[in-house]
Amino acid sequence: MTLRLTHRVSSEWTEIRLEGPDAAVPIDLWALEAPAPLLPGVDLAQRLIAAGSAIAEGEALLVEHQAIAGLSAREAAVVGLPPATGLRAVVEGHGNLVHPGFRAVLSWQRSNGQAVLGVERIGAWLRVGAELQRLPTTLLDIAEAVDSLAAASADDMAARLAAIAALREALPAAELQGEVSARGLLGRITIVQADAFSLDLQGEGDALSLVPVLHRSGAETSEPILAPEKQRRFGEEQFQGFTTARPVYTLGDGWIVVLAPPLRRALAEVRRISSAPPATRRAFAASPRAFLREVLGDETDPTVFEQVFQETPVWSERVVGLGLWTRRVLPWVPLPATDWFGPQGNEGEAAGGEASAGGIEVDGRPIALSRDEILALQSRIEEAIGAGRPNIDLIVAGERVEIPARHETLEALQQAEAALMRPARAPKNTGPAPEALLIKPNEEELDVEEDVAPARPAPLHRLPQALATRPMPHQAEGITWLQRAWSRGLPGVLLADDMGLGKTLQGLAFLAWLREGMTAGLIRRAPILIVAPTGLLENWRAEHDRHLLAPGLGRCAAAYGSGLAAMRRRDHDGRPALDVRKLREADWVLTTYETLRDYDRDFGEVRFAALLFDEAQKIKTPGVRLTDAAKAMQAEFRVGLTGTPVENRLADLWCIVDAVHPGCLGDLKSFSARFERNADTETLRRLRESLDRERERQPPLLLRRLKEDRLPELPACEVMVRTAVMQAMQLEEYEETIRSAQDASRRGSVLEALQRLRAICLHPDSGIEIGDAAFIASSARLSVAIEALDEIAAKGERALIFLDDLAMQARLAGLLQRRYRLPATPMVINGTVDGRARQARVDSFQASNAGFDIMLLSPRAGGVGLTLTAANHVIHLSRWWNPAVEDQCNGRVLRIGQMRPVTIHVPVAMLPDARRSFDQNLHALLDRKRRLMREALVPSVPTEGEREQLLEETVGGGKG
Repeated sequence: MTLRLTHRVSSEWTEIRLEGPDAAVPIDLWALEAPAPLLPGVDLAQRLIAAGSAIAEGEALLVEHQAIAGLSAREAAVVGLPPATGLRAVVEGHGNLVHPGFRAVLSWQRSNGQAVLGVERIGAWLRVGAELQRLPTTLLDIAEAVDSLAAASADDMAARLAAIAALREALPAAELQGEVSARGLLGRITIVQADAFSLDLQGEGDALSLVPVLHRSGAETSEPILAPEKQRRFGEEQFQGFTTARPVYTLGDGWIVVLAPPLRRALAEVRRISSAPPATRRAFAASPRAFLREVLGDETDPTVFEQVFQETPVWSERVVGLGLWTRRVLPWVPLPATDWFGPQGNEGEAAGGEASAGGIEVDGRPIALSRDEILALQSRIEEAIGAGRPNIDLIVAGERVEIPARHETLEALQQAEAALMRPARAPKNTGPAPEALLIKPNEEELDVEEDVAPARPAPLHRLPQALATRPMPHQAEGITWLQRAWSRGLPGVLLADDMGLGKTLQGLAFLAWLREGMTAGLIRRAPILIVAPTGLLENWRAEHDRHLLAPGLGRCAAAYGSGLAAMRRRDHDGRPALDVRKLREADWVLTTYETLRDYDRDFGEVRFAALLFDEAQKIKTPGVRLTDAAKAMQAEFRVGLTGTPVENRLADLWCIVDAVHPGCLGDLKSFSARFERNADTETLRRLRESLDRERERQPPLLLRRLKEDRLPELPACEVMVRTAVMQAMQLEEYEETIRSAQDASRRGSVLEALQRLRAICLHPDSGIEIGDAAFIASSARLSVAIEALDEIAAKGERALIFLDDLAMQARLAGLLQRRYRLPATPMVINGTVDGRARQARVDSFQASNAGFDIMLLSPRAGGVGLTLTAANHVIHLSRWWNPAVEDQCNGRVLRIGQMRPVTIHVPVAMLPDARRSFDQNLHALLDRKRRLMREALVPSVPTEGEREQLLEETVGGGKG
């Protein structure tokens, strides 16, 4: 059967089909039916779908025009599209740029200057006679800007200027490439488009002024788009000079600012508030997100909302003395960098000079400083305070960081000089009544210590009648522990069971027991609050309905999505608020951490019987507003749920514990000095014993059980390390990278080499266009992964493949479908997949009984919150530097509900001689970290020393 890729063009899409003699092939079968020459096009189709640039609809691949324009000549060819047009655009302007009569005319000519008449543009295509020619991105941008200008009303100057700005932005690149000639469009007028803002608060008390600072979302830096003088002219003169936000502002010297429509709506609210009474202005400054979310509407994409308002250091620093939440500057004991191979970067690079021995932490960001740098910074801070400047700039790893010029900062620097954790005192509230819930942080000294209360009245310690699911022995033990902690008067506890042990069930059973105590009149009636990450809210609703008999916990107030919209109201000072009465009258409230932060004053008015923090590592960072809001809530009893109580540093544990039982671990300064500075494994073992040991008949604060200890009934789990020797291109690339790293003098270049080695060990060239068999053979690691899959397929079982390379995910999706003749392309879960689609894919994978199947997942996006027990094999095709993350990935299959033996496959690329490869060294390091994690509360991220050891063993050629 002869198959070919065809395309049709419409104003919305380019439609690509795989056509046969009789009918088109469904997209799910492309990888199976396409002949070998068309397979690169099939793989490209999968990449476009994964990137969100195309959708599959039956037999048609519908590709966005921007994606079509962005294809290289090679990529276009593999999906049957022509190369980019050879025509040249001519753009000619007529009239004054800022006059309503200005117009731009677009025409086309051949390379010899001959005009081409009758050209019609359809999206990313030009119809020239009967021929379709593809536009490159530069020409598509120019054509769309010209069309936008022509479509704009003569009265809509903002839309006209935005189109002119887009046109002038696109012209230079196209002119450099010889693709366009522009006439009459390069005047001296500068047009700037803004689509985001931060808030600068000027003055205090009744003189408080709200000044927007303009930004461009998605820019490489968070710098304002206007120079200081132009920003001053906009924010303090032009913006305040009109009663509402205008679409266009003229700043003089030929500068014009155009506001994107969502930004204009948001700034109209800022302008309205800036003329409101002082109380309303202060309320807005305290909770700008709450105001703006209401203005932009619940239908606004959350991503767009977060882009429009950027909470920058400029905003958060200027609120001193207004009773608002402000950044705290903390001295900092430096911990090792962790930016090995992933996006969690090293936030503490020294600004330069000698090795660091301390530093400060600003808004949750640690900044490593040497002693000389600390002294120099102290001098600059003193000078700024004397001159009345609120901040100074510090360049950290090439990035500008604003440091508050306050006496508290000087104090923090003095403490850091002595290498002690001595957090700065929170600034005194010299302004009006607080606009946000300020807390006693317990960071410098023990400001608040919640003692164990007298015994509370409670029902008998037994399973609640509403519990529909029979708990396992360890779960029944956990429920009893929670009941005892309540009855004995503890302020709160931390349930830190390993992933997959059923923390949600234990939490729901305990809360149902509390609710039954209220019904019996033994416990005072009050609502229950559950706070969880956004992606787990629906899971909590589903687990509630599955594990508890009706009415379960009672009436739920869903303070998220449409439920949150129904709760909103306006406070007396104009602040967007929540209906506190509805919160008080609910039996249980379900919300997100971000909503708790944005409406902390409203939640804070309610006294909750119990407050449960799911994935409590969300509040592991001291000194940031989300954490402060969580700690500010009123609750009779608090429960933290987390499978990873310590990830990056021991301060994670301190902060979570301080939220559920304030003061239990003392102040942060003393805790960090004792346990984070040179603490050995034995010290950390004693710390754990102090938390999970019962004392004087008081139940322990911490309950942490591991799967292997508490679920003997779980199927056996085998870790199988599968090795293969690198050959040919992979070996050559590896050895060349080793040689380059050995010759490198800069430490940063060695780290770059380490990242390159990780990529090479996965595959030397994931974009190479070769057949499937050759592509597999090019990678030792991929070869043994395929061997494992062959065995799994022969058994009719299922596998999860974890890797974080999105291009490799797309390439493997088609390759695996072809190799195993799967009826549909393997499902993929990564950061580009939204929550609804993610759950749908999980449900489909779990429900199918078709035998062998595969799912591809990113470790971070797919490694938490999912139950995928339909699979009983996990393949770590690319390794993550944090063993806790890998354990979370394994926990998707090794959990309650798994009925078959589980195998964890670890492909390892080896060298042909006695030297240990990068893969072998990393595997050994992760195994060591995993053992230490189980013995004590050791952070799961590798230390600086361990990283240096990995570098030395890999680049230095250690023997196996």
